[in-house]
Amino acid sequence: MKKLNCWEYKKCCQNSGNLNTGSVCPVKEEFIADGLNGGINGGRICWTIMENHCKQKAKKDCFQCEFHYRVMNEEGLLNNCNSIGIYLSRLNNRYSPAIDRIA
Repeated sequence: MKKLNCWEYKKCCQNSGNLNTGSVCPVKEEFIADGLNGGINGGRICWTIMENHCKQKAKKDCFQCEFHYRVMNEEGLLNNCNSIGIYLSRLNNRYSPAIDRIA
């Protein structure tokens, strides 16, 4: 069975933008998450990425999303936690040099 990305599963962001708002989907553009949980960019770790981009209600919705549970079931808890750790490490590395320059 093909591993779906969140925009394929939820049928949103089919082009470069979000069909609901016209803005670019941060999950689709999150290149440092590419390959995690077998997804394209942030497509299979979307709930972690959206935590940084959404208002409080949306964050809650992401963690209770049917797609989130699907990925957890397909990947298993340990692999999924490992992918989140890799993403957060890459994210930290992305911003660390900028923080060092400010200090």
